[in-house]
Amino acid sequence: MPTVVIADDSPTLRRIVTSVLSREGFEVVAAEDGVQAVQAVFQHQPDAVVLDVQMPRVSGYVAARLLKDDWQTADIPVIMLTSLDAASDRYWASQAGADRYLTKDFEAPELIAAVNDVMAAAEAARGGRPALRPDTIALDDDDVLSRVCDLLDRKLFETSVAADVTALAATSVGFEQTVAEVLGLLQKFVDYDLAAVLLLEERTAYVAVTRESSQLQYTDFLAAGAEAVSGATGAAYVVDDLEARVMDPEGFLGADDEGRMATFLSMPLRGHGGRVVGVLALSSATKNAFGETALATLRLVEGPAAIVVDNARLAHARAV
Repeated sequence: MPTVVIADDSPTLRRIVTSVLSREGFEVVAAEDGVQAVQAVFQHQPDAVVLDVQMPRVSGYVAARLLKDDWQTADIPVIMLTSLDAASDRYWASQAGADRYLTKDFEAPELIAAVNDVMAAAEAARGGRPALRPDTIALDDDDVLSRVCDLLDRKLFETSVAADVTALAATSVGFEQTVAEVLGLLQKFVDYDLAAVLLLEERTAYVAVTRESSQLQYTDFLAAGAEAVSGATGAAYVVDDLEARVMDPEGFLGADDEGRMATFLSMPLRGHGGRVVGVLALSSATKNAFGETALATLRLVEGPAAIVVDNARLAHARAV
């Protein structure tokens, strides 16, 4: 028997939805607000969740974000059932991860069809694999609210990082300054020895040196970067044909005689239309220098940084 968690602060709506779904053979777990909804989902691992938006303590939007953000509940489909019907409400529900949006003037067959549809879609997405059934977790109110704070703090960080990168387009003058400021901004989030933007068409690498590095580490870094461009674009990109422009105001390059590159990381820079215009590469003489936090931050930076660099590149090409 499939299980559905429903959450609404209206006792009348809870009774109606419970009655409609129970008659169709669903086991229904009812919650009175967003906190109880999250608790019920982690405790029962249901097949679907139906959330009101305007609820005490935690809204349906926030509850949906929490559920979609956690690997234990991310694949459970969520239906928003609300009296709100503006385009902005539907948009925000989709951004929160909702799989379907219904208004409270629904007919019973419409709700039943929506639940069955999202469950079928979740099953199809699994490709025939059984649903993930992690161990149930009992969360108290403080646990849920702590997760809310963590989520909101992380989302604010992500937004701030993306905004800082995008703002470079308005403050930088000239292509090389734009690239230098992108690499400089990265240094605030990620500890690296060498970083570079390697451009495909221009056959140029813009390299920033932030710590004492050996010439051998630098040479290995450029070779690895050129290989990364070839792998990302499928085009031949030979390090010997590469023009390197090094930004090293502190004279760090060559200050270390023996250091070797121990960690290398690269990600493609996708410009307008999704076309790969180059690669962002990082290097460190420390093993396993880039942990999960650094990787998550770089994934945030990747998209806006690529557009900023591509815009500056195209503007520079037109000026020349």
